[in-house]
Amino acid sequence: MSARHEPKFVCRWEPTVLASTLLSAPSREVIKHWISAVAFLDENQHPVLLSMNSQNEPTFSQLVQAANPKLAPSVVLNELLRKGIVEQLDSGQVLLRRSTYIHDVPSFEVTPAVRRQNDRPGQKAGRRRSDEV
Repeated sequence: MSARHEPKFVCRWEPTVLASTLLSAPSREVIKHWISAVAFLDENQHPVLLSMNSQNEPTFSQLVQAANPKLAPSVVLNELLRKGIVEQLDSGQVLLRRSTYIHDVPSFEVTPAVRRQNDRPGQKAGRRRSDEV
């Protein structure tokens, strides 16, 4: 597959509820871009470490500008650091903490009771199949 036919975004990850609750709308937009834009994912589709200097790519500034050109990277970074969403390493790179994003599972209902009912239609929720006589 050639590079121009690759998708620009993937839908593997989504922000956790806690991250969505803690962050301002602009920072949520940056996080969503980081976990879905191919340019900011590694070969396994995990968010990459971002450089703070312009010598290495991709950089945190490039991420923020790609998500929304009107945002100031330093303001977004300060919020993400203050709220524990990212960590700045000694190497100068920015790491998105794994607790910030989860697998995007289509039609994954929130409550366990609903998942159990949908998993085995016509059977009682909360029972393992091997328990039923």
